[in-house]
Amino acid sequence: MTEKLYYVNPYLKEWEAEIIEAINKEDKVLVVLNKTAFYPEGGGQPSDRGFIGENEVLDVFEDGEVIYHVLNKAPKEILVKCTIEFNRRYDLMQQHTGQHLLSSVFYDKYKGETSSFHIGEEYVSIDISIPDMSEHIVEEVENLVNELICKDIKLKSYIIEKKELIKIPLRKVPKVEEDIRIIEIENIDYSPCCGTHLKSTGELGVIKVVKFERYKGATRVYFKCGKRALNDFQNKHNIVQNLSKMLGVDIEMLENKVKNNMENLSSMFKDLKELKESLYAYEARDIINNADSKIICIGFKEKTFDEVQSLGRIILQEGSFLLIVFSEIDNKLWFAHDGNMDINCGKVFKESLGEYNGRGGGNDKQAQAAFTDIKSLLEFFDFLYEKYKL
Repeated sequence: MTEKLYYVNPYLKEWEAEIIEAINKEDKVLVVLNKTAFYPEGGGQPSDRGFIGENEVLDVFEDGEVIYHVLNKAPKEILVKCTIEFNRRYDLMQQHTGQHLLSSVFYDKYKGETSSFHIGEEYVSIDISIPDMSEHIVEEVENLVNELICKDIKLKSYIIEKKELIKIPLRKVPKVEEDIRIIEIENIDYSPCCGTHLKSTGELGVIKVVKFERYKGATRVYFKCGKRALNDFQNKHNIVQNLSKMLGVDIEMLENKVKNNMENLSSMFKDLKELKESLYAYEARDIINNADSKIICIGFKEKTFDEVQSLGRIILQEGSFLLIVFSEIDNKLWFAHDGNMDINCGKVFKESLGEYNGRGGGNDKQAQAAFTDIKSLLEFFDFLYEKYKL
C-alpha cells in the first residue's frame, strides 16, 4: 500500500519514491509509487499536479487501496524524484480549509447544513440548507468567518474509530466505517475529511462570498479564499478605477454617476424609439404608395430583424397586404398578413422551410425563420414570392 505523505506533511513539495508498478492503459501510463504526496481527487478537492521525474502528472486517483498517477509515459528510472505544483496545492488547501470554516459558521449560526462542496478553477461553492438566504445572513456569516481567520486558530487532523465519534461534536456524520479522519479547527469545527488543509486559519488571509443563488430547495454559495480572494479584489478594483477615469468622477461618486447615465440613456432610447416609429410611418406609406399589388416583398440590408418587423406591422395596419420581408443583418425572414387572407403562414413554413436550411415557425397569420446563410434565405424568399405573387 502506498504511504500517503500528503497526510504526514501537506506542505511537502519534493521527495523521492520508488515506482512499484506501471500499467499501460490506452495512450496513458498509470504509475503506482511506494509513497506519494500527490493528493488523489476526492471529497470535493481536485487532485494534485506536478512531475514524477521529467514526466508530468496529469491526474491522480485512488481505486480501493491503490493510488494511481496518470502520466503520458513511464519514467525510465525506478527511483524517481517527485515534485508537486505547490502553488496549486496551496490554493486548494486554502479553499478547502475555507470551506470547513464557512460551513461551520453557517451551521453554528443558522443550522444551515452543507450538502455538497466543489472546488472549481474560478469559484468554490457549497450548497447550504437555507432556502431563503438573504444578504444580511451572508454578510453576517462572512464577517464572523473573517474574525475567526484573524484569531489564527490551529487546525489538526487525526484518525479515530467509529465508536469514538460520540465523544466529539461532529458537524456531519461520516459514511465510512473505519479509519475516520477528522479535521478539527480547535473548538470551532469537527469534520470527517480526507483532504489537505492549512496549519491555521490565519493562512486563509480572507474569505469573500462573491454570490449566492437558489438551488434545488437550498442555496448555493460561491466564495473565494486567500490568494484567489486577493486576485478577485485586485481585478475588480482595477475595473472600478478604470470606470472612474472613463467617467471622470471619484470612485465614491461612481455609482451615482452610472445611475444618472443609465437614466439619461433610458430617456434617449425612448426618444429614439419614438423618432424611429415616426420614420417607419413615413417609410411604410412610401412602400404602400409604390406597391403595385397586395404582396409586398422587400429585403433590407441595413435594418435589424426587429426593425423590419416594426416597419411591417405599420404596413399591415394601413392595409391588407401579404408581407415577405427580411433582414440581411440577421439572416431572418418574416412572412405575415393581417388575417384577411386564406394563407396559413405557419403551415407553409412547416411544409417547406426544411428544404432551404431554415429554422422557424409561426401561426396562421405570421411566421418567421432564421437561415444559415443569405443564399438560402434568398432562395426561400423567391419560393414564397413565386408561390403567392398575384
